Amino acid sequence: MNIELPAGGGRRRTPCVVLVADDHDDTRATERIVLEAFGFVVKEARTGLDALAMALASRPRIILLDLVLPEIDGPQLARMLRADPTTRDAALLAVSASTSPEARQDALSAGCDAFVAKPVPPLCLVRMVRLHVRRETGLGL
Repeated sequence: MNIELPAGGGRRRTPCVVLVADDHDDTRATERIVLEAFGFVVKEARTGLDALAMALASRPRIILLDLVLPEIDGPQLARMLRADPTTRDAALLAVSASTSPEARQDALSAGCDAFVAKPVPPLCLVRMVRLHVRRETGLGL
């Protein structure tokens, strides 16, 4: 997604980076294909540890976070991302097949901005990501 940002006397386009953290290859691939079709730059991580390293390196605006990940689970990863100055302002969107009220509350208590149950319809995914980009940047996209 291209976002207009002030740059000196003019404006330049900056791509919106989204990190998809999910241990299921098909889920990551589907989310990547959908988001790239709408202009987002997508990074992928299969484990919580990979997601943490990638988030620190690429500084995504949005992180789609599965709650059940190898090495570091989603809620623990959300707390780590919120504690780090590099990633604390990223929108964290929990996307999980675990839809119990407890799973939802764990995600939100850990610092996630929203919770969405899998499977997420493609257009719903795009709308949700765009909504959080708008909130973060204050830009109408």
